[in-house]
Amino acid sequence: MAWQYTPYVIPTAIAASLSFALFAYIVAIRRRDLDDLLVRAFVALTLSIAVWGVGDVLQLSATTLGLKRVMLVVQFVAAVGATVALLAFALAYTDNDRWVSRWTFGPLVLESLAAFALLLTSPRYHDLYVTAVGTETVDGVVQIERTLGPAATAHVLVSYLVILAAIALLVHASVRSESVFRSQSIAVIVGVALPFLINVVWFLGQGPGNNVDLTVVGFGLAVFPLWYAVSRHGLLTISPIARDTVIENMQDAVVVVDADGRIVDANPAVAALGRSDDDGLVGATATDAFPFLRPALVAGTRPPEEVAVETDDGTQYFDVNVQALRGDDDGSRLVLLRDVTERRRVEERYQRLIENSSDVITVLGANGRIKYDSPAIESLLGYDQDEWVGRRGRDRLHPEDRDRIVAEFQEGVQEPGYETRLEYRIRHADGSYRVFETFASNLLNDAVVDGIVLNSRDVTERNRRERELERTNERLDEFASVVSHDLRNPLTVGNGYLELARRGEPGALDEVAAAHERMEHIIADALALAREAETVEGVTTLDLDSVAADAWHSVATGNATFDANTGATIRADRSRLQRLLENLFRNAVEHGSTSNRTQSGDAVEHGGSAVAVRVDVEYADDTDADDAAADGEPPIAAFAVADDGVGIPEAERESIFESGVSSTEDGTGFGLAIVETIANAHDWTVAVEESDAGGARFVVDLGSESETGGEVSDADGQHVDD
Repeated sequence: MAWQYTPYVIPTAIAASLSFALFAYIVAIRRRDLDDLLVRAFVALTLSIAVWGVGDVLQLSATTLGLKRVMLVVQFVAAVGATVALLAFALAYTDNDRWVSRWTFGPLVLESLAAFALLLTSPRYHDLYVTAVGTETVDGVVQIERTLGPAATAHVLVSYLVILAAIALLVHASVRSESVFRSQSIAVIVGVALPFLINVVWFLGQGPGNNVDLTVVGFGLAVFPLWYAVSRHGLLTISPIARDTVIENMQDAVVVVDADGRIVDANPAVAALGRSDDDGLVGATATDAFPFLRPALVAGTRPPEEVAVETDDGTQYFDVNVQALRGDDDGSRLVLLRDVTERRRVEERYQRLIENSSDVITVLGANGRIKYDSPAIESLLGYDQDEWVGRRGRDRLHPEDRDRIVAEFQEGVQEPGYETRLEYRIRHADGSYRVFETFASNLLNDAVVDGIVLNSRDVTERNRRERELERTNERLDEFASVVSHDLRNPLTVGNGYLELARRGEPGALDEVAAAHERMEHIIADALALAREAETVEGVTTLDLDSVAADAWHSVATGNATFDANTGATIRADRSRLQRLLENLFRNAVEHGSTSNRTQSGDAVEHGGSAVAVRVDVEYADDTDADDAAADGEPPIAAFAVADDGVGIPEAERESIFESGVSSTEDGTGFGLAIVETIANAHDWTVAVEESDAGGARFVVDLGSESETGGEVSDADGQHVDD
């Protein structure tokens, strides 16, 4: 019978089975990572231990010397493999991969090959490895008896030195590693040291019974701490020294999660998440320790790009990056959490600045479509913030500005970093147009912005004030012209008559007084024109007849007659409307007769009769006065001041509103210029035509805004409501 049963077969067989099970488990979970030195060395170590165990079971069960010697050879090869693999594993585990080279392992391999050759040829040819070998039956069990030679002793000592070097590396790594990795390192050290110590006991001849070698049983016991290090602490996921090098000093929080969702590593930066590695993180379920990571770790859910974490310092924001650690099917993941709280606060600060800015911030895509409008668009243009998103920006431009702005946009799109300033009209939600000034920047190459940024502000009122200032300057120029030119004539006349008065000429002083009165009129009218503003304020609904009556009584009209019975209302600035009517009445009284005003100013005659002045109105859509009364006062389109005087020749009608133009020698030429200025300030127009009685009829057209008075004008001072 070639086989036997011994009391040591069962524990040895169990130990061998456990070793094979560990080997199979490692291959199953890390088969895609066999190109990694750490994994490859550990697989070789567990395989060698398993083969060593099988060889020992068969050697104990064999009864013949030949079969026992063959199994001893198998054990020798497995022992050499385990020793070399252990050293490679320790070097890789402690981040000393550079020492895994032919210069390190070459001598070990050569020594092992020499010892193997001596084992095969001893004791038949020499006694260097084994001096004697045979079998002995003890209590019915056939055991092998051998005496080791010097070569065997030397080989064992070399192997022990290699194992001790590996253990020293592991102990050093354990001391250096953080507490999160210390449990893993200790488990590995126990798994390596336990069978080593048992083997040393056997080598010293202190084994149980007849010095039975129980090294394989030690391997079986070592399976448990090694399995614990692999399954609970991610032994083959990342080594402690490599981990220290890569992530220990990172400011970003790093959490390593295994395929079962348990935490196998975490760096000190996780303290920013409200936890630390002293809280028992390693081995805990990641979603229990950090509930906010559930969407990032649960299969089938989309990982969030950012998470908010409530800490003692308030709400902290983290960017989340989840990556497979090893292979697509392994399931282990590296979770990187970068603190972006400060960046988020800066973004919120700028967002609030944009949202509360009085300017409209717009982002256009390269295709000209709007990607973003800031909230200011609601107050400036009356649109909802997202109303124009996705639509073409050109569609809200004034038709007359559209081609110019589009051409500028197309030029800017082609030039990264292009900047320009534009002024154009843009449609308000109510249909009117506002004048906007825009500063444009091409940030299409900026990955964050990816667009043309427009910073726009409403300059309608500013332009209006600028135009008013220009007109004021023009009026001041006109006033200066009057002072330098128009006053020169009566001043020259007065000086001439003054000289005659000195010579005793009768009536000369009366002419000097008339010249002075003429200069006073010129100065008063010039100042009145210069002071007229471009815009109106305090627009209210007025009774046209009442304002006209007040104006009539403010003018020296002599025996002229007045009729104002329109029953109409108008929206205007009362004081300025009254001045407009006063100047029209004065013009009708003073210039409507063939004879000028008397010296006393008490009578103005026309063909022996006083001038008749009448105020009338025109209604929209050809509505007459009777219809107006029946319909309850529809809006008027125009009002007019007509007289039955001599009228104004058609050739002179276009120039009568110019400053200084007068049909009489003693006229200042400013009255009708004042009328036109007041009309323009209300967005009205004024023109002159022949009245039904053959005199002059001044028509003030209220336009489309007769019910609201002066409204918005475009960049050229023209009303742009459409």
